[in-house]
Amino acid sequence: HSLLRFPTGRIGVAAVTAGPGVTNTVTAVKNAQMAESPVLLIGGAAASLQKGRGALQDIDQLSLFRTLCKACVSVRAVRDIVPALRKAIATAQSGTPGPVFVELPIDILYPFHVVEKEIGGTKSGRGLRGKVVQWYLRNYLHNLFAGAWDHRDVSPLPVQVPLATDDEVSFGGTQSPWIGAFGVSVEGEWALWQERD
Repeated sequence: HSLLRFPTGRIGVAAVTAGPGVTNTVTAVKNAQMAESPVLLIGGAAASLQKGRGALQDIDQLSLFRTLCKACVSVRAVRDIVPALRKAIATAQSGTPGPVFVELPIDILYPFHVVEKEIGGTKSGRGLRGKVVQWYLRNYLHNLFAGAWDHRDVSPLPVQVPLATDDEVSFGGTQSPWIGAFGVSVEGEWALWQERD
């Protein structure tokens, strides 16, 4: 990481699988935090319906990254994917840049018919209990995909390049910000250079 940072308006993006894929990024995310680098980490997750029920690779990923990231969010519906990613990118680049984490459960990443088949939303349940379960699953599926086909704003995000304040670029006064690197102030280097000519 260089002493001087020149914002490029770009953000690093990594997409990893749930569980071990996410946990293996902890060191890289900490480095991004310390380097004030804007990074969007997209992590897979167990299906929302199976969260906290012992599903494969189901861990509390948000808690893992709360102290490392500027923001952590788990997307709960297909319609929220684009807005969540746009907000995450803006957050990563705003103020002091840094990493953000967006968790995308597997059931919001697959097409409707695949998720419907997987949760059994078209089967008819037996008895009152079966009918209640089927009603719950159909309602869950409906909420998961409600608004998924509505138009979303996908225009480029504005790039805001922070500008240095007058105090940060001023060389006036008795103390130069460049003293220390080579033991000589910028003014001293300028004087030595002028004498050589």
